[in-house]
Amino acid sequence: MRAAAIFLLCGWLAGCGYIGDPQPPALNIPMQVMDLQAEQVGGKIKLRFTIPDLTTEQLPVTDVTVDLRGGDAPIPVAARAPGVVEAETPVPAGWVGQEIAFFVRLQNAKGRYSAPSNQVVRRVVAPVATPAAFTAKPARDGMALAWAGAGESWLVFRDGAQVASVTKAEYLDAAAEVGKSYRYQVQAAVKAGGGVAVSERTAEMAVTHADTFPPAQLAGLNVIASTNANELSWERSTESDLKHYRVWRDGVLLADAVDVPAYTDRTVESGKKYSYAVSAVDAYGNESPKSQPVEITTP
Repeated sequence: MRAAAIFLLCGWLAGCGYIGDPQPPALNIPMQVMDLQAEQVGGKIKLRFTIPDLTTEQLPVTDVTVDLRGGDAPIPVAARAPGVVEAETPVPAGWVGQEIAFFVRLQNAKGRYSAPSNQVVRRVVAPVATPAAFTAKPARDGMALAWAGAGESWLVFRDGAQVASVTKAEYLDAAAEVGKSYRYQVQAAVKAGGGVAVSERTAEMAVTHADTFPPAQLAGLNVIASTNANELSWERSTESDLKHYRVWRDGVLLADAVDVPAYTDRTVESGKKYSYAVSAVDAYGNESPKSQPVEITTP
Protein backbone atom coordinates (compact mmCIF):
# COMPACT_ATOMS: atom_id res chain seq x y z
CA MET A 1 0.00 0.00 0.00
CA ARG A 2 2.76 2.44 0.92
CA ALA A 3 4.68 1.67 -2.25
CA ALA A 4 1.57 2.32 -4.37
CA ALA A 5 1.00 5.70 -2.70
CA ILE A 6 4.59 6.72 -3.39
CA PHE A 7 4.20 5.62 -7.01
CA LEU A 8 1.04 7.71 -7.47
CA LEU A 9 2.63 10.79 -5.86
CA CYS A 10 5.63 10.56 -8.15
CA GLY A 11 3.36 10.30 -11.17
CA TRP A 12 1.39 13.38 -10.09
CA LEU A 13 4.55 15.40 -9.60
CA ALA A 14 5.86 14.34 -13.01
CA GLY A 15 2.68 15.61 -14.65
CA CYS A 16 2.95 19.16 -13.23
CA GLY A 17 5.02 22.00 -14.65
CA TYR A 18 8.16 23.22 -12.94
CA ILE A 19 7.52 25.89 -10.34
CA GLY A 20 10.35 28.42 -10.69
CA ASP A 21 11.91 30.70 -8.17
CA PRO A 22 9.65 33.42 -6.73
CA GLN A 23 9.84 36.72 -8.69
CA PRO A 24 10.11 40.10 -6.94
CA PRO A 25 7.13 42.43 -7.39
CA ALA A 26 7.25 44.82 -10.35
CA LEU A 27 8.61 48.27 -9.55
CA ASN A 28 6.27 49.95 -12.08
CA ILE A 29 8.64 52.85 -12.68
CA PRO A 30 7.50 54.85 -15.74
CA MET A 31 9.91 55.19 -18.61
CA GLN A 32 11.76 58.49 -19.00
CA VAL A 33 10.10 61.39 -20.82
CA MET A 34 12.26 62.21 -23.85
CA ASP A 35 10.38 64.92 -25.76
CA LEU A 36 9.93 67.88 -23.40
CA GLN A 37 9.52 71.21 -25.22
CA ALA A 38 9.29 74.71 -23.72
CA GLU A 39 8.44 78.02 -25.41
CA GLN A 40 7.81 81.52 -24.10
CA VAL A 41 4.56 82.88 -25.53
CA GLY A 42 3.69 86.37 -24.33
CA GLY A 43 3.75 86.31 -20.52
CA LYS A 44 3.63 82.52 -20.24
CA ILE A 45 5.91 79.51 -20.63
CA LYS A 46 4.11 76.80 -22.58
CA LEU A 47 5.35 73.22 -22.26
CA ARG A 48 4.57 70.00 -24.08
CA PHE A 49 5.65 66.39 -23.54
CA THR A 50 4.41 62.81 -23.76
CA ILE A 51 3.77 60.46 -20.83
CA PRO A 52 5.07 57.05 -22.04
CA ASP A 53 2.77 54.03 -22.33
CA LEU A 54 5.15 51.60 -20.59
CA THR A 55 7.21 51.20 -17.45
CA THR A 56 10.89 50.27 -17.46
CA GLU A 57 9.73 46.63 -17.15
CA GLN A 58 7.56 46.97 -20.27
CA LEU A 59 4.33 46.94 -18.30
CA PRO A 60 1.44 49.34 -19.01
CA VAL A 61 1.55 52.70 -17.21
CA THR A 62 -1.73 53.08 -15.35
CA ASP A 63 -1.49 56.01 -12.95
CA VAL A 64 1.28 58.56 -12.51
CA THR A 65 1.87 61.91 -10.90
CA VAL A 66 3.71 64.48 -13.03
CA ASP A 67 6.55 66.44 -11.44
CA LEU A 68 7.21 69.29 -13.89
CA ARG A 69 9.61 72.03 -12.85
CA GLY A 70 11.01 75.33 -14.10
CA GLY A 71 14.15 75.94 -12.07
CA ASP A 72 13.09 75.01 -8.55
CA ALA A 73 9.45 75.98 -9.06
CA PRO A 74 6.84 73.22 -9.57
CA ILE A 75 4.42 73.66 -12.47
CA PRO A 76 0.99 72.10 -11.87
CA VAL A 77 -0.07 69.32 -14.26
CA ALA A 78 -3.37 67.48 -13.90
CA ALA A 79 -2.66 64.66 -16.38
CA ARG A 80 -2.16 61.18 -14.89
CA ALA A 81 -2.35 58.86 -17.90
CA PRO A 82 -0.18 58.17 -20.96
CA GLY A 83 -0.45 60.60 -23.86
CA VAL A 84 0.49 64.12 -24.96
CA VAL A 85 0.43 66.71 -22.16
CA GLU A 86 0.30 70.49 -22.56
CA ALA A 87 0.97 72.77 -19.60
CA GLU A 88 1.75 76.43 -18.99
CA THR A 89 2.87 78.74 -16.24
CA PRO A 90 2.96 82.55 -15.94
CA VAL A 91 6.42 84.10 -16.16
CA PRO A 92 7.47 85.22 -12.66
CA ALA A 93 9.16 88.62 -12.54
CA GLY A 94 12.30 86.96 -11.16
CA TRP A 95 12.73 84.86 -14.30
CA VAL A 96 13.04 87.78 -16.74
CA GLY A 97 16.61 88.06 -17.96
CA GLN A 98 17.49 84.62 -16.58
CA GLU A 99 18.12 81.23 -18.15
CA ILE A 100 15.63 78.77 -16.68
CA ALA A 101 15.97 74.99 -16.96
CA PHE A 102 12.84 72.89 -17.34
CA PHE A 103 12.52 69.14 -16.77
CA VAL A 104 9.85 66.59 -15.91
CA ARG A 105 9.78 63.24 -14.15
CA LEU A 106 6.98 60.82 -13.39
CA GLN A 107 6.07 59.29 -10.05
CA ASN A 108 4.15 56.05 -9.66
CA ALA A 109 1.58 55.19 -6.99
CA LYS A 110 4.30 53.90 -4.63
CA GLY A 111 6.33 57.10 -4.83
CA ARG A 112 9.03 55.83 -7.16
CA TYR A 113 10.27 58.34 -9.76
CA SER A 114 11.28 57.89 -13.37
CA ALA A 115 14.61 59.23 -14.59
CA PRO A 116 14.46 63.00 -15.29
CA SER A 117 13.47 63.97 -18.81
CA ASN A 118 15.57 65.81 -21.34
CA GLN A 119 16.36 69.26 -19.94
CA VAL A 120 15.25 72.37 -21.86
CA VAL A 121 16.92 75.69 -21.07
CA ARG A 122 15.22 78.93 -22.12
CA ARG A 123 16.33 82.52 -21.63
CA VAL A 124 13.25 84.35 -20.39
CA VAL A 125 12.59 87.87 -21.67
CA ALA A 126 9.98 90.54 -21.01
CA PRO A 127 6.64 89.44 -22.51
CA VAL A 128 6.37 90.14 -26.23
CA ALA A 129 3.28 92.18 -27.11
CA THR A 130 0.72 90.83 -29.56
CA PRO A 131 0.72 92.76 -32.88
CA ALA A 132 -1.96 95.45 -33.11
CA ALA A 133 -4.08 96.99 -35.90
CA PHE A 134 -3.96 93.73 -37.88
CA THR A 135 -5.66 93.85 -41.30
CA ALA A 136 -6.03 91.40 -44.17
CA LYS A 137 -7.42 92.68 -47.46
CA PRO A 138 -7.64 91.41 -51.04
CA ALA A 139 -5.01 92.92 -53.34
CA ARG A 140 -4.40 92.70 -57.06
CA ASP A 141 -1.67 90.07 -56.62
CA GLY A 142 -2.94 88.17 -53.56
CA MET A 143 -3.95 88.93 -49.99
CA ALA A 144 -2.29 91.95 -48.35
CA LEU A 145 -1.63 91.75 -44.60
CA ALA A 146 -0.42 94.59 -42.38
CA TRP A 147 -0.04 95.21 -38.65
CA ALA A 148 1.71 97.38 -36.06
CA GLY A 149 3.76 96.78 -32.94
CA ALA A 150 7.25 95.90 -31.76
CA GLY A 151 9.10 92.81 -32.91
CA GLU A 152 12.32 91.69 -34.56
CA SER A 153 10.40 89.43 -36.91
CA TRP A 154 6.86 88.16 -37.36
CA LEU A 155 5.31 84.78 -38.10
CA VAL A 156 2.34 84.68 -40.47
CA PHE A 157 -0.28 81.94 -40.20
CA ARG A 158 -2.94 80.96 -42.73
CA ASP A 159 -5.69 78.59 -41.60
CA GLY A 160 -3.65 77.71 -38.52
CA ALA A 161 -0.41 76.79 -40.34
CA GLN A 162 2.66 79.01 -40.57
CA VAL A 163 3.23 80.25 -44.13
CA ALA A 164 5.91 82.90 -43.67
CA SER A 165 8.45 84.59 -41.39
CA VAL A 166 9.06 88.24 -42.28
CA THR A 167 11.12 91.16 -40.96
CA LYS A 168 8.68 93.89 -42.02
CA ALA A 169 5.20 94.50 -40.58
CA GLU A 170 3.51 93.50 -43.83
CA TYR A 171 3.06 90.45 -46.02
CA LEU A 172 1.55 89.68 -49.43
CA ASP A 173 0.13 86.17 -49.66
CA ALA A 174 0.58 85.64 -53.39
CA ALA A 175 -0.68 82.05 -53.07
CA ALA A 176 -4.19 83.17 -52.08
CA GLU A 177 -6.70 82.18 -54.75
CA VAL A 178 -9.57 84.35 -55.93
CA GLY A 179 -12.92 83.19 -54.59
CA LYS A 180 -11.47 81.30 -51.61
CA SER A 181 -11.75 82.27 -47.93
CA TYR A 182 -8.81 82.25 -45.52
CA ARG A 183 -8.13 82.81 -41.80
CA TYR A 184 -4.99 84.78 -40.97
CA GLN A 185 -3.02 85.43 -37.78
CA VAL A 186 0.30 87.11 -36.97
CA GLN A 187 2.73 86.55 -34.09
CA ALA A 188 5.69 88.75 -33.11
CA ALA A 189 9.07 87.18 -32.29
CA VAL A 190 12.29 88.37 -30.60
CA LYS A 191 15.61 86.70 -29.88
CA ALA A 192 15.90 85.08 -26.46
CA GLY A 193 19.36 83.66 -25.92
CA GLY A 194 19.89 80.90 -28.46
CA GLY A 195 16.16 80.71 -29.21
CA VAL A 196 13.19 83.00 -29.65
CA ALA A 197 10.28 84.23 -27.58
CA VAL A 198 6.98 85.01 -29.26
CA SER A 199 3.80 86.91 -28.58
CA GLU A 200 0.35 85.45 -28.47
CA ARG A 201 -1.15 85.25 -31.95
CA THR A 202 -3.58 87.90 -33.08
CA ALA A 203 -7.25 87.03 -33.29
CA GLU A 204 -8.05 85.27 -36.54
CA MET A 205 -8.92 87.55 -39.45
CA ALA A 206 -11.32 85.78 -41.82
CA VAL A 207 -11.41 87.20 -45.34
CA THR A 208 -12.46 86.10 -48.83
CA HIS A 209 -10.15 86.91 -51.72
CA ALA A 210 -12.48 88.78 -54.09
CA ASP A 211 -11.10 90.32 -57.29
CA THR A 212 -12.47 93.86 -57.45
CA PHE A 213 -9.50 95.30 -59.30
CA PRO A 214 -10.09 96.56 -62.86
CA PRO A 215 -7.58 95.95 -65.64
CA ALA A 216 -5.19 98.76 -66.52
CA GLN A 217 -6.33 101.42 -68.97
CA LEU A 218 -5.65 100.44 -72.58
CA ALA A 219 -3.19 102.45 -74.64
CA GLY A 220 -2.24 102.92 -78.27
CA LEU A 221 -5.72 103.25 -79.77
CA ASN A 222 -5.39 103.97 -83.47
CA VAL A 223 -8.26 104.56 -85.93
CA ILE A 224 -7.92 104.47 -89.72
CA ALA A 225 -10.83 105.72 -91.77
CA SER A 226 -11.74 104.06 -95.05
CA THR A 227 -14.76 104.06 -97.27
CA ASN A 228 -17.83 102.93 -95.29
CA ALA A 229 -15.68 101.60 -92.39
CA ASN A 230 -13.32 102.68 -89.65
CA GLU A 231 -10.50 100.29 -88.63
CA LEU A 232 -9.54 100.31 -84.92
CA SER A 233 -6.52 98.72 -83.26
CA TRP A 234 -4.86 99.08 -79.83
CA GLU A 235 -2.18 97.62 -77.62
CA ARG A 236 -2.98 94.19 -76.22
CA SER A 237 -3.83 94.03 -72.50
CA THR A 238 -1.24 92.19 -70.40
CA GLU A 239 -3.72 91.25 -67.62
CA SER A 240 -3.54 87.54 -66.80
CA ASP A 241 -7.30 87.35 -66.20
CA LEU A 242 -8.38 89.32 -69.30
CA LYS A 243 -11.71 88.15 -70.70
CA HIS A 244 -12.44 90.52 -73.61
CA TYR A 245 -12.53 94.13 -74.89
CA ARG A 246 -15.29 96.66 -75.36
CA VAL A 247 -15.47 99.30 -78.09
CA TRP A 248 -17.18 102.63 -77.43
CA ARG A 249 -18.32 105.17 -80.01
CA ASP A 250 -19.45 108.64 -78.96
CA GLY A 251 -19.73 107.39 -75.38
CA VAL A 252 -22.10 104.55 -76.28
CA LEU A 253 -21.17 100.85 -76.23
CA LEU A 254 -20.65 99.81 -79.84
CA ALA A 255 -19.26 96.27 -79.45
CA ASP A 256 -18.93 93.90 -76.50
CA ALA A 257 -16.95 90.67 -76.08
CA VAL A 258 -14.29 91.58 -78.65
CA ASP A 259 -11.62 88.87 -78.43
CA VAL A 260 -8.71 90.58 -80.19
CA PRO A 261 -7.27 94.12 -79.94
CA ALA A 262 -8.83 95.20 -83.21
CA TYR A 263 -12.28 96.05 -84.50
CA THR A 264 -13.91 97.20 -87.76
CA ASP A 265 -16.82 99.63 -87.47
CA ARG A 266 -18.95 99.12 -90.62
CA THR A 267 -21.88 101.20 -89.42
CA VAL A 268 -20.36 104.61 -90.16
CA GLU A 269 -21.65 107.30 -92.50
CA SER A 270 -19.52 109.19 -94.98
CA GLY A 271 -18.46 112.67 -93.86
CA LYS A 272 -19.44 112.17 -90.23
CA LYS A 273 -17.12 112.65 -87.26
CA TYR A 274 -16.84 109.87 -84.62
CA SER A 275 -15.10 109.55 -81.24
CA TYR A 276 -13.80 106.10 -80.28
CA ALA A 277 -12.51 104.55 -77.03
CA VAL A 278 -11.85 101.00 -75.84
CA SER A 279 -11.82 99.23 -72.47
CA ALA A 280 -10.77 95.83 -71.09
CA VAL A 281 -12.92 93.47 -69.00
CA ASP A 282 -11.46 90.74 -66.77
CA ALA A 283 -12.85 87.31 -65.87
CA TYR A 284 -14.58 88.74 -62.79
CA GLY A 285 -16.46 91.48 -64.62
CA ASN A 286 -14.14 94.34 -63.66
CA GLU A 287 -13.79 96.91 -66.43
CA SER A 288 -10.82 99.18 -66.99
CA PRO A 289 -11.17 102.94 -67.48
CA LYS A 290 -11.84 103.83 -71.12
CA SER A 291 -8.80 104.61 -73.20
CA GLN A 292 -8.01 108.11 -74.35
CA PRO A 293 -10.57 108.91 -77.09
CA VAL A 294 -9.61 109.21 -80.72
CA GLU A 295 -11.69 111.33 -83.11
CA ILE A 296 -11.87 110.77 -86.84
CA THR A 297 -14.08 111.80 -89.78
CA THR A 298 -15.14 109.13 -92.24
CA PRO A 299 -14.32 110.09 -95.89
